[in-house]
Amino acid sequence: MSSDTFAKSIFGPVLPILRVQSADEAIQFINEREKPLTLYVFSKSQKVIDRFMQETSSGSMCANDTLVHLSVDTLPFGGVGPSGMGRYHGKYSFDTFSNKKAVLVRNFNPIGEAFGRKRYPPLNDSKLAYFRQLLAKRSSPFGGLCSHMPYLIVFMLGIASAFALRYVLNAFGKEI
Repeated sequence: MSSDTFAKSIFGPVLPILRVQSADEAIQFINEREKPLTLYVFSKSQKVIDRFMQETSSGSMCANDTLVHLSVDTLPFGGVGPSGMGRYHGKYSFDTFSNKKAVLVRNFNPIGEAFGRKRYPPLNDSKLAYFRQLLAKRSSPFGGLCSHMPYLIVFMLGIASAFALRYVLNAFGKEI
């Protein structure tokens, strides 16, 4: 297929339709071209839809419908590569057009300088080991706690409920 119609993004009243014999042929056709802004897939088979999700790349994908995905403002919309950059709609628009600037201002506190002396020459094996440890990817010291936080909260609410019930019953003269 050498037609320019299938090579460029179309924002107009023309809808080109290409008949293919299989999902494999359609996926190959898509992957041989630049990434589309949106990929529309029509199929009653969830396996076919899943294949298009996994084996192609596009800004977004809409299965068994057209344009409805644009009306859902919680879905990010935008392209990949030549079809666009960034995501738009709701919070995604704010994030796309915001500049999250990281700023670090180092002061010359004597305590900080005492810990930071290893940064300065002359370098040796001990200082290199310090740098490796400093730059190594590490998990949060609260990682385990965070994953169990919902259970801890429910447990604490249970304890608080028991104390509240005991207080109410004692206030009305009921013995536990």
